[in-house]
Amino acid sequence: MPPMLNEWISLGVPYTIPILTALFLLMALLLLGMRAKSKKRSKRLSYTQQIIQAIQPDAGLENNLNLILEIIGSIVEAQGYAFYVRDSKTGLFLLKSVRHLREDLGKVAPSYSGLAPYEKEKYLPPLSLAADSANKEAGFIKEGEIPLCHIPLSKGQGLIRLGPTSGFSKKKFELLMYVTDLLPNFLDVLIEAELLRMKADVVETSSMALQQISSMSLDSETVIQKMFGMVSSAMGMSGGSLFISEAGTISISSFFGWSAETKRRLREPSTVSLLIQLIGAKELVHWDPDTPVLDQTISLIGNRGDVLIIAGRLPYPGKKAWFVCGFPQSALKDLTREQLKTSFQMMITELAKLVNLQNTMKTFGQTYSEFLKRLSSTIDDLNPYTVGYSEMMSRYSVIIAKEMGLPLMQIRSIGLAAHLSNIGVLGLSEDLYLKEGKFTEVEFEKMKLHAEVGASIIEMTIGDMDVAKNIRHHHERMDGNGYPHGLRGEEIPIGARIISVVQTFLAKINGRKYRDPLSFDKAIQLLESLAGVQLDVNVVQAFVRWFEKKRHAASVKSRSLGPCWEMCCTPVEVCRTCPAFQNNRQNCWEMQTNNCQSHGKSCETCFVYTEIKSRSATGT
Repeated sequence: MPPMLNEWISLGVPYTIPILTALFLLMALLLLGMRAKSKKRSKRLSYTQQIIQAIQPDAGLENNLNLILEIIGSIVEAQGYAFYVRDSKTGLFLLKSVRHLREDLGKVAPSYSGLAPYEKEKYLPPLSLAADSANKEAGFIKEGEIPLCHIPLSKGQGLIRLGPTSGFSKKKFELLMYVTDLLPNFLDVLIEAELLRMKADVVETSSMALQQISSMSLDSETVIQKMFGMVSSAMGMSGGSLFISEAGTISISSFFGWSAETKRRLREPSTVSLLIQLIGAKELVHWDPDTPVLDQTISLIGNRGDVLIIAGRLPYPGKKAWFVCGFPQSALKDLTREQLKTSFQMMITELAKLVNLQNTMKTFGQTYSEFLKRLSSTIDDLNPYTVGYSEMMSRYSVIIAKEMGLPLMQIRSIGLAAHLSNIGVLGLSEDLYLKEGKFTEVEFEKMKLHAEVGASIIEMTIGDMDVAKNIRHHHERMDGNGYPHGLRGEEIPIGARIISVVQTFLAKINGRKYRDPLSFDKAIQLLESLAGVQLDVNVVQAFVRWFEKKRHAASVKSRSLGPCWEMCCTPVEVCRTCPAFQNNRQNCWEMQTNNCQSHGKSCETCFVYTEIKSRSATGT
């Protein structure tokens, strides 16, 4: 027995029992402390393992940040969780991932519309935070009346905000800080992987686009298939088929949609022969419920859901070719039969020009520029709402460049770049390029690639570096928040700044299925409000100045600023049957009839009409 314990016992029972009790309690506390530390280490080790197992660099930055926020949500409870990553170009912290607490399940789930409601006010995390946000220490802050937990990550690459929240216990906060201290190294890897992935996307998309350009420049069938694939997505076809006759034998070149039964029927030579007889020698026919041929055609192909069939001949060197396309009732909700017919007529005309140009290129090795311009115009004409778009881009960009007094060669270069500014969409899927409404974040990132891809196409075909630069940077902003390189102010080529102004203007004066266009005055006001932030002040002023000169000219006092077909760059295929075409005595809206609707226009909202209406109202 230890001597000290013998001395305590010699003091007698009254003293011995309290001493032993105290020793027991002390030992128990020591054991509990050791156990608590062991439990703390175990819990920390568990979260470290969760993060290591969750991180998948190949899954993309956003997906990984979502998983990290989910792990954080299992530590502390808040209404919302937001992860910001520093942008290397601007220094700002950009919102990359948002999750909210689902009260029904008590779990953290992705949020695409901000965080969950707060009792006093609804909190939506800002899309970006100032560069100095990382200088604030980790802890609790207030944004307005909303209490948030603010956690900057070491190395300054990211920060996390949780809230609204009334606070966490000390233990939970310590565990939260431990977990967030693990993140910087992981975040470095994820950011690097994301940059590599985006570069790979540009290379892959550029490669796809260049392959298509290369094929389409010399192969008529590739052009025709691409155009029909795009028009199928744009116009809501139920299905379509291309037939080619060579040496007396008819074969099916392509199918777009349609059921297995319809495809089976169209593979029968007797069905194809009857369809070709119905088309006859006409370049384009359309059969609707008012024509008996519709029922006959539907009985042949077996697609009972169609209410409109458009068919006709196609230009094809050395061969004969026909197409047959069906449309359900849903396709006529947004587009009239006349609009569909006009779009097909323009497509056939453009395809004929492309095929002729292909033959010229094969024979003489002609440069790509005219081919690319024709291809760009063909893509525009597939949708009534974008008819003449590339021509308008070029026309108004040249007008601004002249107004600014730029040299002639530079003006020509800018005009070509403006015309081909969207050529990069050839590397995108039809579903993405033709999507109506808002893009998801992933879709938007892919859509942004069209500027880089377009520039690559120019570099590898035409070889004009100035044209390529103007295309690559036409989505940059004066404040540095544009893409692809976040250039600022004078760093952006002047041609790209001009194209950006024209593109913004056209986006507002041209309607879509889901929205009406802005009036001329409102579109100009919008340009002026964006000057210095998104758009170049001098370019905007030059554009407005040109319009003001036109508006004050004596020759247009009671007339539009120019013929509508000129102002809107409407193709001759639309104009030749319009009563207003070449009529210099009346404005188009003063005619009893016109063809405006066939190319997505309405007199009441067309900028040519709203311009003269506002001028008349102010007596200008």
